[in-house]
Amino acid sequence: MQAEGAETLKKSLNSIVQEGSSAAIGPARNLSIPGDHSGINSAEDTEKSAEAFEADNYTYTNNVATGTGTKPLIKLTDVWKIYRMGETDFAALAGINLEIYRGEFLVVVGPSGSGKSTLMNLLGCLDLPTKGAVFLDSKDISELGESELARIRGQMIGFIFQSFNLIPTLNTLENVLLPLEFQEEESSKARKRGEYLLEIVGLSDKIQNLPSQLSGGQRQRVAIARSLAVDPPIILADEPTGNLDTKTGNYILEFLAKLREKEDKTIIVVTHDLEIIKHATRVVYLRDGEIEKIEKRRKNEPEK
Repeated sequence: MQAEGAETLKKSLNSIVQEGSSAAIGPARNLSIPGDHSGINSAEDTEKSAEAFEADNYTYTNNVATGTGTKPLIKLTDVWKIYRMGETDFAALAGINLEIYRGEFLVVVGPSGSGKSTLMNLLGCLDLPTKGAVFLDSKDISELGESELARIRGQMIGFIFQSFNLIPTLNTLENVLLPLEFQEEESSKARKRGEYLLEIVGLSDKIQNLPSQLSGGQRQRVAIARSLAVDPPIILADEPTGNLDTKTGNYILEFLAKLREKEDKTIIVVTHDLEIIKHATRVVYLRDGEIEKIEKRRKNEPEK
C-alpha cells in the first residue's frame, strides 16, 4: 500500500469504528498513546508503517491484473455444473454468463438450493465447470495446470468464510501469514505485512492469541486481514456476517465497502441476507441454478 492510500483508508475505517463499535469489536481507541496497539491506529502511525514498507522496497502491488475496468477480472461463459445423482443428472448451475470488473461490490443472492455455493466455488476458481468456461484474468482456468491455477488464484483472490476457517493451532499473526507462505514471500517482509494488516483491522494487541481466545467479530477480522495478505484485487466472501451479531456484521460490511472505495478492490459476497444488498453496486439473483436477473444499484439504495 502506498502511504497516501493507507492513510485515507485508515481514516475511513477509524470513523466506522467510532460510529458502530460493539462489545465484540471493542471501543474505538486513539493509538497515539505510546504502547497501546489495541484498536485502529492513527493516520500518522499508518503513514509511518507505509513508509517503512517503502523503505524496504516492499510494495504489495499485484502484477497479475492491473484492473483497467475495460476487461473483466472474472468471466463466466455459458457455465454449467452438473452432478450425477444415481442415474439422474442434476444441473446445479445452468448456462451462467457473468462478467465481474475491478472496483465492483457484487452481491449474489438466492434461496437455499439456488446454486449460490456452487457459483461461489466457480467464481473462486476452486472448482471447474462441467461445460462452459471460467476465465480468471483472461485465462481459461480449465487449461491451467493445478499448480499454475493455485498460484494465480492465490495472487488474485482473497477468501473470507462464514466459519472463519482459521487454523486453531496457529495464533492470529500466523493465520494471517499463511497466504504469504504459500506465495513463498521472504519471512521478515511477510511478518511486517501481517503486523500492518492486523493494525488496520484493530487487532495489534491480539497477535499471539489463538482463534479460541477471540470473539466471533475478532476472528472474522483476522480472516479479513488474511484475505488481504498478498494484496489481491478480488475479495470473495461467503456469508461473511452469518455468524456475527448485527453491529459487528455492519462493521465488517462497511470495512469491505471502504476497501472497494479506497483501494479499488473487487468485492464479491455470496449470501442469503438481503440486508447486504445496500452495499452493492450490482446484485445477481439466482434461482434454480440460473441467473434470474441482475440489478445495478447505488450504495444504500433500498431493496426493490
